[in-house]
Amino acid sequence: MIHKLAESKLLSGYIYGDNHTGEYIYLPGSEIDSHPPVAVYEHDDTREDVSLSAALQIIEKRSLRLVSHPVFGPRTI
Repeated sequence: MIHKLAESKLLSGYIYGDNHTGEYIYLPGSEIDSHPPVAVYEHDDTREDVSLSAALQIIEKRSLRLVSHPVFGPRTI
């Protein structure tokens, strides 16, 4: 169930992360309607593209929550 909720939120432009560790996962606005969408995982001052399924696994493994990104705010769209 968590995967479905997180997937829905990501596809709606919401950002998951941890403001204390500087980790964020989100779909850029240009990826919202693409198939398959590619998410961005920001960590350790780097950015990497990850698949939606990998993003969901990272969210669960790292216990990331909905947050406000320092540049984008709470949503990318």
